[in-house]
Amino acid sequence: MRATTGGWMVGLAMMALSAGPALGQTSGLEVNLFGGGYIPTNDVGIERAIRDAKRRGSLLYGGRLAYWTGRTVGLELTGGYSEAKVLVTSGAGTLPRGTDLFLGTGKVVWNLTPGSRLVGVAVGGGLSVLRNAKLVTDPTESGTEIGGVGGVSVRIAVGENVAIRGDLEDLFYGGDFGKGNKFTQDLLLSVGLALKL
Repeated sequence: MRATTGGWMVGLAMMALSAGPALGQTSGLEVNLFGGGYIPTNDVGIERAIRDAKRRGSLLYGGRLAYWTGRTVGLELTGGYSEAKVLVTSGAGTLPRGTDLFLGTGKVVWNLTPGSRLVGVAVGGGLSVLRNAKLVTDPTESGTEIGGVGGVSVRIAVGENVAIRGDLEDLFYGGDFGKGNKFTQDLLLSVGLALKL
């Protein structure tokens, strides 16, 4: 049993490293629809603006459009939505509410595995824009933050033009929660299908 399992693992590794074009690694367009999680990493600034408010992880939905100029370099646009919940504690108790976050990113991406048919790994970086329709400090107001983004993606081919894609992205920006800008980081964790057009 162990020998059979080891043989399969060696075979898969050889397929992943074999020469030839990989999905999304040749010139052309790639579309990726995804779902996942929006994960704030801190509440910097919120504690002083609203002492009893905490940002919480929420579901994330969106899509990506990438244009690969060749097997190594591409340009990618991402759009997404998350309810981006906060928990606010008051005399009435602790109640969740959404801030309706719309986000967009633009990245230059580099394929780290241009010779792989089965598995593709890419890294990228660029700019991000986050638009909260309801601010944490005041749900009647909206706000926009501009910052940077860095991320890594993994594709596993399941067909000639189809792959399962997973992404981890880090959004970093000067979050203003009512007491001036403070360096803030939020994570996007997503998985979906990537289609080569």
